[in-house]
This record gives sequence, structure tokens and C-alpha cells, in this order.
Amino acid sequence: MIRYISTAAMLAFSVGSAQAALLDFETGFTGSNTAITGTEFESAFGVTFSSANGLFIVDVGGPVDGFVPNDTPAVNGIFGDYFLTSDFGTVTSLVIDYTVGASAASFDVADIDGSGSNLEEFTFIARDSSGNVLETQMVDGNSPLAGDAVATRIGFSGLSALISQIEITGTTTGGTRQIGIAFDNFNTTVNSLDPSPVPVPAALPLAAAGLGLLGLVRARRKA
Repeated sequence: MIRYISTAAMLAFSVGSAQAALLDFETGFTGSNTAITGTEFESAFGVTFSSANGLFIVDVGGPVDGFVPNDTPAVNGIFGDYFLTSDFGTVTSLVIDYTVGASAASFDVADIDGSGSNLEEFTFIARDSSGNVLETQMVDGNSPLAGDAVATRIGFSGLSALISQIEITGTTTGGTRQIGIAFDNFNTTVNSLDPSPVPVPAALPLAAAGLGLLGLVRARRKA
């Protein structure tokens, strides 16, 4: 009990910082297909995107690279008007790097489908700042929450360290069909886990409260 109260008193001198943000690509884009560098969101959201296949913000419902040509995916309205995609390839990829570690992240990936040798398989990997794998998730076209024009939610939370990078890789079982990534609704919770000192004038009352709490516990023990 003493250890718990002492820890609480120490935390009175500091507070953790956590911020949640949603990136849905709905603002600042027009037309059906806009090439981006992947650094456009760094200052506002603390993330950069990269892909060997190139990066594009595309219009939902048009002839976009996130979907096979001649598809007309509605994605049940979840994707709004725009989303992030990579160009077609037999292997398609998207890497997300954080400027500050994240304690949790989630996002939607749409249209993971196919069958036989064209069955799509996607791997999602969360890594820490040293490149160590924190968690790996896999989804294919047979998964119950995947399918044609379906938005599949992927999430990471409660890991052993902060997330510094998320890597998404997609291919097919036959390895010959060209596919893209349809990515949207990126939620991220940034928490450095490094407490920020409270300014001294504000810290003094908190410290006094912490010491008073310790005194109360000791008094109860004597009683």
C-alpha cells in the first residue's frame, strides 16, 4: 500500500501527454487522383507515409488504384470521398513512420478479396523505435470481416512499447495478380510515456496533497 501511495505522490509532480487524431484525407484534395510525397501530414499528424509503389489520394467510386478496374466499390460510405492508396503491383506496400511513438493506432483497409490463386493476403506489422516487431496481424479475402468493397478495421493497442512504425504488405497466393491498397480513417493515439514536468507553482499544491495523503495513510495505520 505504501508503495502505491508513494508512486501516486511522485506522479503529482508530472503528467503524461496523450493526443488522439483522425486522418481521413477528406481535406485539401480535389480531382480523381493526386500524387503525394507522403510527408504532407507530418506537421499536423506526426506521421509520414512511403511506398515503393508510389502514393496517391484518390476519389472513391472512380477508376482508382485501390480497386481492380471496373469495380464500383461503395465501401458502405465509410471511406467518405477520398482515401490513400498505392499503385498496382504484384506486391503492394505502405509504410507509416511516426515522429513520436503511438500507444494505439487503427485504420480501415478496403476490398481485400479474391479467390484461388488471386486470393489477396495482407500483413500488418507494428514495430517499436528499434525496429522490433510488436505485433503482426494477417487478413486475407476469406477473413470474415474482409471481402469485395468491405472496409476491414485493423487496430493495435496495449503493446509492450510505443509504435514507431506500421508496415502493410499485400500480395496474392499466386503472386501474379496486381493489386493496390485502399487505406483510410487512420486513428492514432500519441503518448510519449515521458511525463512532462508540471510548472513549479502548479506542482507545489499537488506535492502538498500527495504528502497529506501519505500522512493520512500513516495515521490510519497507527489507529
